[in-house]
Amino acid sequence: MNKIIFIFGYGNLPKLILKKIEHLNLEFKILFIGENKLHKSSKSKTVKLGKIVTELKKLKKLGFSKILMAGSISRPRISDINPDLNSLKLLPKFTKALFEGGDNKLLKFVIKELENLGFKILYIHKTFPDLFFGFGNQTKVKISNSLLKDIQKGAMILYNNSKYDIGQSILVQEGNVIGIEAIQGTDNLIKQSLPYMQKVKKGVLIKLIKVKQDLRADLPTIGLKTLKNCLKSGVVGIAYSANKTIFLDKEKILSFCIKNKFFLYGM
Repeated sequence: MNKIIFIFGYGNLPKLILKKIEHLNLEFKILFIGENKLHKSSKSKTVKLGKIVTELKKLKKLGFSKILMAGSISRPRISDINPDLNSLKLLPKFTKALFEGGDNKLLKFVIKELENLGFKILYIHKTFPDLFFGFGNQTKVKISNSLLKDIQKGAMILYNNSKYDIGQSILVQEGNVIGIEAIQGTDNLIKQSLPYMQKVKKGVLIKLIKVKQDLRADLPTIGLKTLKNCLKSGVVGIAYSANKTIFLDKEKILSFCIKNKFFLYGM
């Protein structure tokens, strides 16, 4: 992991990774897509999508050959890209991938083109394994058979929905599907589902990777905010993809789970 480029979007994950790499013997450069409020130095630069290929080619000449992507990036409008000459060559293929819909297809296109430029794209779960929880129940909270059935049902629905590339999360309560994540994101799914939840607190959130998902980008991510939203909505636990779901600040998350009798179950 000698010379590495970090391509950061927004959110808490880039902030977390920054804390880790500052203590490593690592030569790195950071390209921020969007506003940079985290790291202002000669090692970081804010770039627009239409200029990123040019920046990457410059870094490639300096010996940087590996890339790790982290953070969220909003789906761009074609009119906002303003490509330079290097990016212009990719615009027709990018436009096609964009209009086909689905984040997974778009990310696969991006990864393939980065590899065509000669870069190795790193897996975040292999590079920073301490951001992940493993299999099974991570808390001492007992998971009832009815909740396990809800988890199995939600997982099967997500598995079947993977071919449509429409989301990573589903909320199930007592056998009823309350909501499925689409473009609104997990936290909004939880908030929007509140009016449909029964008063009994037995809901479960299932958040899993998609079938055949490229694990080098867009891994499911869970932070304390998601757990707090769950608790407000009567959700008593989360089932997640073991070793492939990012947890932001694991110590605080476990402390929250213990205090509120909230379970985390790795599948």
